Formats: sequence, structure tokens, C-alpha cells
Amino acid sequence: MRKKIAVIGEGFLGSNFTSGKKLRRLKVFDRDTLSISTTSDLRSCQKLLLDKYDVVVNCIAKSNTRFCEDHYQSAYYSNVIVPKLLNKYCDETGKKFVHISTGCLYDINSQPQTETSSLAAHCNYTLTKWQAEKELEGNSDALILRPRLLFDASDKPVNLLSKISGFKALCNEIDSITSLDVLQTAILKLVEADAAGVFNIACDGYASMYEIGEMLGLDKPKTSIEEIRIQQGLHLVNNIMCINKLKNYYKPPHILDEIQRCWSQKPHVSL
Repeated sequence: MRKKIAVIGEGFLGSNFTSGKKLRRLKVFDRDTLSISTTSDLRSCQKLLLDKYDVVVNCIAKSNTRFCEDHYQSAYYSNVIVPKLLNKYCDETGKKFVHISTGCLYDINSQPQTETSSLAAHCNYTLTKWQAEKELEGNSDALILRPRLLFDASDKPVNLLSKISGFKALCNEIDSITSLDVLQTAILKLVEADAAGVFNIACDGYASMYEIGEMLGLDKPKTSIEEIRIQQGLHLVNNIMCINKLKNYYKPPHILDEIQRCWSQKPHVSL
């Protein structure tokens, strides 16, 4: 039976479910419709909205690293309390809970990181994401996804392909990157397969920001991740992730092909 899916949050990720693929079995709720109390479970009226769905996908998060550094309590509420309460509700009602974590929890770039590699948190953003994963450990049916550096074909400022045009220099260290279409397709494939546990989600292959910039015709100098950390005053990371576990269910497009496709569709951009 095809599962009915409720997506919580209409931000950069959640809004992608409302465009492109029009799935009659899927409904996107904005965060105001499903306001969640820090002191109680989901209220009865909110439960009624979710009762007819088999799967709850949490797309509510504070993902701006600088914001999380300056507003820890707000980041903790969105990144820890919200998934904790949604997970509790799903666990008690027999629903599938899908949580979007982050591949930024890895900080070793000498080899591809698997889902069982060591994790590290060097900032409030990764700390809250790690705390959320710990809150979900008791739910063996939960699906935890770790994407990296999200991009799509929009002109939204949070889109990596929008941000890269404004960078003064581009990092020359390879990285994993995830398009919203890849993440959305991975969610649907894994949900239909009733997969559980942690999955790295990214495009196939690796590329540096400098390599991507060259491909897109951006004339930017090279820089290192160490120089970026000093300039930004943040412990930003580069990660290459192994997606072999994901490939058992879905084989994403190559990173450069997917970037080129999205770049060519961005407003006022031509290759």
C-alpha cells in the first residue's frame, strides 16, 4: 500500500515537496499550522491533522550556522525539541518518523565517511543536530538522513548555487553535496522500502567548490577550509560521504551533472 506522507515545514526543503512532483498522497504543513509546545506533546487538534498520515517528515530546522551560534536557544528548540516531540508522537502512534539531520557531523575528509564513522560537533548547529539524533535512538523505526550543502534550481538566497556566486574565493577541497531533488527522491524511495536508521544522502561523486565554480564559469580564486574558518570565525567543515547504503535503494545522479542541470534552470542564468 502506498504510504500517505505529512511533511512538516515549508522552508527551503519542505517547499520543494510542493513544487515539481505533485503527489496526492503527500501534504505539506507549515510550521505555524503545527505549532509545537516545548512543555507538552502535540495538542489534540494537531494530532487530528496528522492522524490520517502514515509517515511524518520533519523539515523544520535552523540551519544557518551563524544564526545558531548567536541564537542557541532558538536553534535548540527547532533542531532538538521539535524532532523530539514529533518522534515521540510517531513512536506512540505507530507512524514512520523521518528526520533530516546533517552530514556536517563528520569532520574527517581523508576518506569517505560512512554512517558508522565517528561524529563531531564544533558549533551550535552541529551540536543541536547531534543532540536530536540522540533523542531518536529509542525509536528503531525512525529514518535519519544526513545531507550536505543543499542546492536546487531556484533563486533563493539559501541555495548553495546562489551563495557560490557571491563567494570571494572558493575552497579547493573536495566535498559531498546534495540537491533537493536527490533528497526528496531518497526520502520517497526509503519510505516506500520501509528503511530505518541513518543514511548519508548526497549526489554521486565529489567535487570542490573551486571545481564547481570553474564549471559554471565563475572567475574566483582558490582558498582553503582553514582560511575560510579564520575569515568566518566558524569551524566550518568539508566532508566526503559514502552513499553505498543509499544506493541499495536509489542511485543519485553524479554531482556535476546535477549541478549543471540546476544551474541551467536557475532564473537569469545560462551556461
